[in-house]
Amino acid sequence: RETYEYILNAYARNPVLPENKATADGFKRRVNVVLNWGKKNGYTTDTKKFTLGKTVPRHRVFNAKELDMILNKCKDESFQRFVQFAYYTGARRGEIHQLKSDQIMDSRMQVFGKTGERYIKLNEQAKKVLEKQGPLWQYKTDFISKTFKKNCRRLGITNARFHDLRRTFGLNLIKKGMPIFQVSKLIGHTTVKTTEQHYAPLLIDDIEDFTI
Repeated sequence: RETYEYILNAYARNPVLPENKATADGFKRRVNVVLNWGKKNGYTTDTKKFTLGKTVPRHRVFNAKELDMILNKCKDESFQRFVQFAYYTGARRGEIHQLKSDQIMDSRMQVFGKTGERYIKLNEQAKKVLEKQGPLWQYKTDFISKTFKKNCRRLGITNARFHDLRRTFGLNLIKKGMPIFQVSKLIGHTTVKTTEQHYAPLLIDDIEDFTI
């Protein structure tokens, strides 16, 4: 909802798309969703729907050196722990930005987000972060994105987005030998096929040289 409100307000003030292609695509899709909703519910407008091209998937993951810096050298201790918690759980930003204590259980937490309600496993690393944190985070999603990018720029890490932590989490589990079915469940994909589509392009460099 936060994201939709931000985009709609920005587009209403100045109906010009951002220069960045990925950001522009996000604007287009969200404006179209609202236009579809309006049409379905009897509202009319002279705003035209956008023609959407095929979405280009993002394949950015952090290497070991980048990940070490991100997990240990962000400014602000509370935000640093938030980054660690996001990586150790593989959670989406929107699932954990405003956690409540009654969502946390012994070995899992209940979250609400893109796919509705789901449960996320808490490993020992995630539990230790919670023990150190105290009061849970109450962040706005745009604050998370901006603060994360600001920290990455300071650390010399380019082309970084917060969601790349989640992608790196899944890839590292697969590389360590976890079955893709389990990875799919931890990440919260609706099907294993979705997980395969996301991670197959990332694993091509790990295939050993071969002859035919």
